[in-house]
Amino acid sequence: MTEPTQTAELLNMFGGLLPGDLAFTLTDDLVLHDDHPLAAEVAALRESRPASLPYPRRHDDMWVSTAPTADQLRRLIEDLRFWIFPSLAWEAEPSIISSNGASSRMGELLLLHSPSGYFRWHSKAADRRRVFDRLVKMRSVIAQAPLRTTKFRPTLEELRRHFTLGIATGDRNAALQAIAEIDQHQLDTASNVLSMRIKLLAAVGDNQAIVNHPQLDDLLAVRISQRVVESVLLAHHAVLTADLELQGNFDAAIRAYEPFHSRLSGLGSYSSQTRTEVIRMIAYDAAILADSQRLRALSELSPGDVVVSALLAKLLPTETAQTGSTPTVSASIFDEERVNTENTERATLATGQEHSLGWTDVPALIAAGARDRLETFLQHAAMMPDTCDPGTGDFVIELFTDSDVVPGTEKSFQVDSVLTTLIDAYVCEDQFPRRERLALYQAVLDVWLSSRAYSNDPIDGQLLLTISEALMRLDGRLEKIVASAISRWWETRPARARLAWLGEALEMLTEQSITQSYLALWYAGARLIKSDRDELPISDLALWLRLGDRLGLEQDVIAETLGTPSHAAAVSEDPLRTSNFKKIAIVTLHERAAREAAAEIESRTSAHILVVTDHAAGEGTASASTADVILFVWGASKHAVYRAFDKVRDKLEYVQGTGSASIVRALERRARVTN
Repeated sequence: MTEPTQTAELLNMFGGLLPGDLAFTLTDDLVLHDDHPLAAEVAALRESRPASLPYPRRHDDMWVSTAPTADQLRRLIEDLRFWIFPSLAWEAEPSIISSNGASSRMGELLLLHSPSGYFRWHSKAADRRRVFDRLVKMRSVIAQAPLRTTKFRPTLEELRRHFTLGIATGDRNAALQAIAEIDQHQLDTASNVLSMRIKLLAAVGDNQAIVNHPQLDDLLAVRISQRVVESVLLAHHAVLTADLELQGNFDAAIRAYEPFHSRLSGLGSYSSQTRTEVIRMIAYDAAILADSQRLRALSELSPGDVVVSALLAKLLPTETAQTGSTPTVSASIFDEERVNTENTERATLATGQEHSLGWTDVPALIAAGARDRLETFLQHAAMMPDTCDPGTGDFVIELFTDSDVVPGTEKSFQVDSVLTTLIDAYVCEDQFPRRERLALYQAVLDVWLSSRAYSNDPIDGQLLLTISEALMRLDGRLEKIVASAISRWWETRPARARLAWLGEALEMLTEQSITQSYLALWYAGARLIKSDRDELPISDLALWLRLGDRLGLEQDVIAETLGTPSHAAAVSEDPLRTSNFKKIAIVTLHERAAREAAAEIESRTSAHILVVTDHAAGEGTASASTADVILFVWGASKHAVYRAFDKVRDKLEYVQGTGSASIVRALERRARVTN
């Protein structure tokens, strides 16, 4: 922040150089008369807005343009290029003067008012009045310009991709926004929109909301995907029967299930890959229908499961009394092949098509222009992802290296749709990441890097981090591959808009590595921060300080490189310092990130910080429920933990991302709303 005396000193330097009636001398409270041609520029500088001022030289006028932020300076330069250049003026060489190029007192004061650097340009002395008039006109027109409220309406495919990425990256707000836009513009059927809502609720583990959804019965009356069906069954299991099963009270579990039998009966298919909770819900259905044959099949698929065994044992005496014979439970009436055959038949009946195609057939379908067959297959893959093995993902590499796939063409749209379906099916699944999918994740990382590296949409970069973290978690030997992908993403567009992303990427890399090979990336980001540090959120600045420390830099080197005090608390206008939080809970499985976030929050508030890394509800979640705000990292938490907060949902603040900066950023967002 500049002092009024410093601003007056700078203005008087310019005013004292101007000739005749243009000259002026100002005090802190004295302003130029409106008739003065530079009145608007002087007022702008005093109000910390972009401004341009001249000082005459022997052969021309040198102009200096300042702005409090780098973004505002860029916009001012663009306006000057539209209104002034090249007809009345031209840029100096060099045009931008930063901290390294200013040595005079005027230069020091200019950098105080324009920390990112100031812009220099020339005009002829004979054109001075014309330049004055053009600047006045420029300001007048820009001030009258209406706010731009129109925006391009995204396509259904774009919104579906945004929704899918929101689920994959833990960005609840992005997923909700995509659903809202689809619903608002009526781009998809009501059942598909409702399916998306159920998938989002399932992703965050809000089982109670699924069970109580007023439109759930309508959704279950139409054809829906296998994942949505399983989400519904899993939600009902968690809410109705899970606790009773732990107690061994199977009679009470059946009674709890019975009121919902008409809703859930006939849902779900089963095979050796089916989750235990789904098998149990199908077993309750079979028990109420007295379908011993299906119970035996479930018993063989899940041998030793106490719930299925108990339900079968309850049903067998009834059968014995009715038939006068003792059934042989060990008789193999359903082997795995038969079960899989039945499930395939169910899928065929559900879609009305014979699905002999696989993911490896997709490139040939796109090359042949078989749009209908491709859409049918993708629908089937979305409906029944477990029946379509993607293998190593070589087919998606083939698609994105095909020279015939030109951006903006029909083939390009189809390829994007394939990638969205693939991410939805195998990155958004509950079991992500799965070791057997390691090669597939690498393929997705490669094509995402090649196709989205120029994107400035934060969620695209977040997906790269999500997959990168999964790869390093599954196999630490892939660190070099991950680090190379992150470097390429940054180097493609080393823009200020990506600083938050770069910080999270470095945090992930340095958490799982002790190498100092990431110093170059840190210095690249630090230089951008130094050029315009006032716009950097406090949480991000604290992260860059910690990252420098992790990478082995001395505190004075970190401070000098960032151009800031070595302690983040020195930054003013901190929303956490004015908050009234007494107790804050952080719920995540990433303990190191949580501890670092907790340390920063403690330095900026007087609140007690509780870190919960439990896998299920317990003492930790019970204590967290009493906090003023619960920072829930849903991308790194178990669904069983979420259930513990059913009665305190208003306290939940969803964290977008899994790093320490993401956690603190979520708290800052909450603080701004409550302050």
